[in-house]
Amino acid sequence: MKNWRIPAFLLTTGILFSVLLLIGFLQAASAVLKPNELNSAPYEKEENKTKPEEDRKLSIVALGDSLTRGIGDDSGQGYVKRLTRTLTEEYGQDISLANLSISGAKTADLADLLQTSGARHAVSKADIFLMTIGGNDLFPGVDGLTSENLAEYAPDTPAFEANSRLILDRLREQNADAPIYWISLYNPFEDLTILGDTSQFVIDWNYQQQRLASEYENLVIIPVFDLFQGQAKEFLYTDHFHPNAKGYEAIAERLTQAIVSQQQLREE
Repeated sequence: MKNWRIPAFLLTTGILFSVLLLIGFLQAASAVLKPNELNSAPYEKEENKTKPEEDRKLSIVALGDSLTRGIGDDSGQGYVKRLTRTLTEEYGQDISLANLSISGAKTADLADLLQTSGARHAVSKADIFLMTIGGNDLFPGVDGLTSENLAEYAPDTPAFEANSRLILDRLREQNADAPIYWISLYNPFEDLTILGDTSQFVIDWNYQQQRLASEYENLVIIPVFDLFQGQAKEFLYTDHFHPNAKGYEAIAERLTQAIVSQQQLREE
């Protein structure tokens, strides 16, 4: 009778196969009996990766006079609401808005307002400041101007500069970093040739604003003089002083461009 011997390589293969089966069985049993011990760490990491971050509101504080209030816009939006609507609808920004503007305010009035507790609290929380101020300092209304008194008219530029610095200093005392978007002045009386050259005063005060921008961090001057130049019928309200809806739309578009560029916002 012959002795049948199993070849060595078949014996080795069989042993390896049995070991693999045993390892597979043990892993399967462990997954059933102790499910939390397998793949728990990778699952937690994946969960953290896909968990959305909480959205943060962009806090905007609007300051100044009747232009920031939106007087002259029959729709009631002004440049502020037009801006916030664009940032919300086109750029997906969740906005928190505090409009602290007062119709008729001059630079001294705004400086005083910034001393109140409510304004100080809003200012300290702001991510962005919007501001129009100086128009009521520079010119009286159209009814207060005549060619006779304009010939002797001299705007109080030193007071404008001093009050402007006070405003900026008080904003920075409460909020050192938030950018300040200060909309410059336009000339609502440019087309009233009977008054002579009224643009010289506006140009000079806009220059004063630019000088301040070179001294204060994150102070951005938004020029609008060119937008209104030769556009009185198109962009001014019937009072010949405030912008109408088209005028505010033009201001809002230019302001939006500046904010979107500086804040590096992207359209959705």
